[in-house]
This record gives sequence, structure tokens and C-alpha cells, in this order.
Amino acid sequence: MATQRPNLTNNRVRAPRTYQSGSTLLEVLIAMLVMSFGITGSALLMAATIQYNKTSLHRMVALQIATQLAESMRANTDGFMADAYNRTEAYSSSRAAVTVPICASWARCTNSEIANIDKAQLANTLRLSLPGGDFNVLRDGKRADIWIMWMEPSSAASMAWGTGACRASAITDGGDPPRCLYLRAAL
Repeated sequence: MATQRPNLTNNRVRAPRTYQSGSTLLEVLIAMLVMSFGITGSALLMAATIQYNKTSLHRMVALQIATQLAESMRANTDGFMADAYNRTEAYSSSRAAVTVPICASWARCTNSEIANIDKAQLANTLRLSLPGGDFNVLRDGKRADIWIMWMEPSSAASMAWGTGACRASAITDGGDPPRCLYLRAAL
């Protein structure tokens, strides 16, 4: 008599899988959240970098203009010693061009006329080069105190270096205060 073998194919126990065939929805959402934090941080870093570059450009232009004014005063020391370069008005962010004066005599300009021409040309250069550009000059013996002022965009208001270099009497109480660059030049 032949013994019958048990049918093993129907009673087979399946072994559990040892690998995962896909990602769960929760894993995908967490990965997207982590990536969004990284992308947001990168975007904020890029925005800050652009703003700091713009502020650095403004400071560089202000320094060049202040140096140009100091050189003009060195070229006209008699006008400087006669206080013709002094300019102590309150800050104005006006964009209107300043009329450059002409000399009374075409044959010879006085030191004061040269100083007034230099100041008018500087004011026009500032208004074209810096947003709300303005300046103050005050003679202190054989030294010149020069303040170059301009307005930064409102997005730069949180930047640490404020109006500490500004001449206090040049800043009015109304509105946003300007940024300032101070230069002391010896003649």
C-alpha cells in the first residue's frame, strides 16, 4: 500500500518580508518639511547677502566721495582756512539737483567761489550716487570733519551700525535717520 504524502504546498507558512517596498506618507512629509527649512534658510541667507553687498557698496561710494572732497579742500587751502567749505545744514534727502555757481570773473575765480563750486558739484554727485545723499563739513583747525549721509532701504533698518557716525545737529527728529560715514581729513 502506498502511503500518501501530505500536500505541503497548501500548508506552506510564508516568511515575513525583510525589505520595504516603498515610503510611507509620513516619511515623505517629514522629508519635505526638512527640505523646506533648508530652502527657507538659504533664501534668507541670500537676501541678507544681497543687502550687505548693497550697504557695502554705499559705504564705499561714500568713502570715495569724502576722499574726493578732502582732496578738493587740499587743493584750495585758502578757501578751506576761510571756512568756505563749511556746510552744517540739517540732513535733506532731496533729489533735486543743485545749481553749480559760476565765477564772477571768467579770468579768475576766488577761493570762496571755487569752494562753492566744489560743494555744489559734490552735492550733485552725492544725489546721483547715493539714495538721499547729503553731506556736512566742519573745519577744526587744520582738519576737516566730513560726514556723508544717505538713506538705506527699509529692509536694512535692522542692521547693527546705525547713525552713530552722524553729526547730531544734522539729524532731524522726523522720519528715518540716515546712514553716515565720518572722515577726518588733515590738510
